[in-house]
Amino acid sequence: MSETPTLDLREIFAAIAARWRFVLGTGLAAGLLTLGVTFLLPKWYTASATILPPEESDLLSNMSLAQRALTKFPAFGILEDYFTPADVYKAILGSRTVREELVQRFDLQRVYGRKSMELTLKALDHNTKVKMNPDGTIKVSVDDRDPKRSADMANGYLEALDRFNVEKRNTTANRTRLFLQTRTHETDSLLRASEDTLRRYQEAHRTVAPANPGNADMQAAADVMSRKLMLEVRLGVLRGYLSEESDQVQQVKDELEQLERRLASIPELQNELMRLIRDTKVYEQLYMLLTAELEQARIRETMNTPTVQLLDRAVPPERHSRPKKGILSAAAALIGFAGASLWAATRERTPQR
Repeated sequence: MSETPTLDLREIFAAIAARWRFVLGTGLAAGLLTLGVTFLLPKWYTASATILPPEESDLLSNMSLAQRALTKFPAFGILEDYFTPADVYKAILGSRTVREELVQRFDLQRVYGRKSMELTLKALDHNTKVKMNPDGTIKVSVDDRDPKRSADMANGYLEALDRFNVEKRNTTANRTRLFLQTRTHETDSLLRASEDTLRRYQEAHRTVAPANPGNADMQAAADVMSRKLMLEVRLGVLRGYLSEESDQVQQVKDELEQLERRLASIPELQNELMRLIRDTKVYEQLYMLLTAELEQARIRETMNTPTVQLLDRAVPPERHSRPKKGILSAAAALIGFAGASLWAATRERTPQR
């Protein structure tokens, strides 16, 4: 009965030691050869730019962090994923609109030697990295063979992001302004009509409206009704660029329901004069609110202030990032040592004929 051959490590180490010059020479040769090849490879440079996260209120920030944390646990899987403004920024940076703008601005189709836009975008994606850091900042890194172009492209991403945000803000403000202008004109007409009705009532009944009517019910109804009308205007604005399921739309709708319940609990005014005064006060308050909102929309429409807060601007790197000569040479040397050692051990155990 033949014995099963066993692996004797002492024999293997002895075989490697017997041919140590060959093993050492092979490893060094592999490392030096790889080092020489790396000098022939093109050098790539990495430039990075960092921006601060979009500003959020403390309450909104805490709620978003809590919900993002809860979604990581299976027990809270019923919660929908929550996306912060920083997530939106990252999505914009990776959008086709921004990437195509970079391709055209830096003529990357010629630089990368690609025949189509799709292939150029894939090459750009391979050389670009957008990372959200744990502290909330967003870092954009771009690899390129030209250090200056790599820095310009990293900064170009942030410039494109800021331009997109400004255009979106101005477009939204323009739609809001047009909507508010229409409602302001309508409210102005209703206010004038209400004032005319009140004046005709006073002339017909030979009465004068009190300068400071003290009816608490009238004042409460006027305040609630003007607030309700203003929320309806805001709901119309939000529906212009948000869906019905968005949090802001739902919040306004919930507040409208609460105001309607409050209106139902306020006693009806029995005096015709008080009702006319109340309606006039409602339209006066609504007109003032709409005028203020319209002025804010006009300001936002022409606003060109930056939306991206730059923390670190990309500068041309002084040293290349790849190829990493030391790492590649060390890896090649280790592979050479391992291969030569394996050959030496196998050579020793192979019976000679």
